[in-house]
Amino acid sequence: MESGTKVWAFEESGDDPWILSEVVNRTDSEIQLKKADDGSVFSRPRLAANASGDGDGMKYEGVELANPPLSEAEKAEGMDNDMISLPHLHEPAILHAVSERYSEGKIYTWTGPVLIAVNPFQRLPLYTREIL
Repeated sequence: MESGTKVWAFEESGDDPWILSEVVNRTDSEIQLKKADDGSVFSRPRLAANASGDGDGMKYEGVELANPPLSEAEKAEGMDNDMISLPHLHEPAILHAVSERYSEGKIYTWTGPVLIAVNPFQRLPLYTREIL
């Protein structure tokens, strides 16, 4: 993870468990991150060498790579319908994608053959008077 890379950092306190952050600096023992929302800087320790990591073999406690945001053209093509196309598919990526789609009124999201439904009891125009 190079400086400037967007990542999700786990935070036990607060409303959101995963905070979008940016890598500021990385050493052999820790990584320094800057929160995207308020700019505060914090650090996370490096995990043991036998833990699985990203391409360079360095993994840090509670830190996951963030996916690049989809463009409007990619959303128009429906690339946000199936999370299996995301480069990184882990807890914060799933939570972020489902939250983004929910805020746009899209309550169904695919992950390969699995359908994730958020608020499935929302009224949908499936059975209009014309159809009945």
